[in-house]
Amino acid sequence: MPKGKPWSHDQEKRLREMIEEGANVEDLAQAFNREPDAIRMKLNRMGLKVVVQKSQKRRTTTSTLLPKDIITHEQALRILAGALETLKQSGLDKLELQRLRILVDAVQTYDSVLEKFEGWVEIENRLIEMDKKIAELQKIQKV
Repeated sequence: MPKGKPWSHDQEKRLREMIEEGANVEDLAQAFNREPDAIRMKLNRMGLKVVVQKSQKRRTTTSTLLPKDIITHEQALRILAGALETLKQSGLDKLELQRLRILVDAVQTYDSVLEKFEGWVEIENRLIEMDKKIAELQKIQKV
């Protein structure tokens, strides 16, 4: 049984026309004096899809993710702190929340990988030093 107001055939026809004209859910909800969820549900039942155009606001953190050099643990923690501060804000949409979740996961993974990388760099540097010492010892033995 339907819970809300029933849709007349004229309303369904007008809804279909507005969708074809590119109206968004908020405009439709206002035009039909219904909740956005009710509009989405009706569109779904009618087999129609609304093309959602996100605002062109630049909220991405891509510019901070393109460093010239490897970021340090401190920088990774600052990015993590910034993402957590942003999460405290109200009114974030689903895309922003997903982006922040990915950022937090990436920073945590990055920090772990960076720690391992630093260990490998240290081992590599020790091997280079040992190669130099071996080469020096070989020169001394040949003389």
